[in-house]
Amino acid sequence: MKKQLFVLMLFSLFLSLNAVAAKKTIHLPKTLPIKGGTIVMSTCPEGINVCPAHDYAVREVTVKSFEMGQIEITLSMYDECIKYGGCQSEVSSWSYKNRKVQPPCIEGEPCQHPFDENWGRGLRPAINVSWLDVQMYIKWINKESGNNYRLPTSQEWEYAARGGLDTTYPWGNEMQSGRTNCANCGSPWSGSGTLEVARFAKNQFGLYDMLGNVSEWTSSCFPIRKKDSQECMKYIYRGGAWHWASNELDPSGAINAIRDTKRTRFVGFRLARDKQ
Repeated sequence: MKKQLFVLMLFSLFLSLNAVAAKKTIHLPKTLPIKGGTIVMSTCPEGINVCPAHDYAVREVTVKSFEMGQIEITLSMYDECIKYGGCQSEVSSWSYKNRKVQPPCIEGEPCQHPFDENWGRGLRPAINVSWLDVQMYIKWINKESGNNYRLPTSQEWEYAARGGLDTTYPWGNEMQSGRTNCANCGSPWSGSGTLEVARFAKNQFGLYDMLGNVSEWTSSCFPIRKKDSQECMKYIYRGGAWHWASNELDPSGAINAIRDTKRTRFVGFRLARDKQ
């Protein structure tokens, strides 16, 4: 009887240890409420969602209230998606192609982890992630959390980046030394790579790093080259990056786009969601 009881105790301990081991550690993106309002910006004509850049016009746009990620998704957060099977591209070693394999990748095994350009992982923003990679992350994080995260539109992004102000930057109309990470922003690390998120002051909405460090994907796009097409060809990214000049960080400008399969060392992402 004692032996049976001991076996049952061991079995129960085994189950409890496995339950602990199976528990996932997932860091959810923190979003902040952004009260809606109007903004004058360059965008598609009223009533049109997708248009080529040459059709853009400066007009007043109404942005509904929504929530915006306080920081960009970090490499450690993206690595969680890989760890738990949510961010798995086709079997390949694209992240380290023609590069020396290094942790967290293992020599001879497929690597799904985005290359960090030897700048470090952890709290640095996720880079070398395509628009399609981001869609995998969003699908995974929503399934795990029951939330409805998404990418912001280009209009939402600019509204959030400008923080309700009419100035060029959140701090005024002139670039000031040490305000963000760009090629000539007056910091010791200027132009040398990404930095950990939230190293600089928040903007008026409480958001970090909307300008500089890395550009950010949006859900908006430019269409294929066909009259009045609403089919996306390239997706828009905003915000400038670590190697851009300070005069290129103006949130009302720099509307760039690349294909949804492109991975670069200067484009990352932050998430948004509808007002809860």
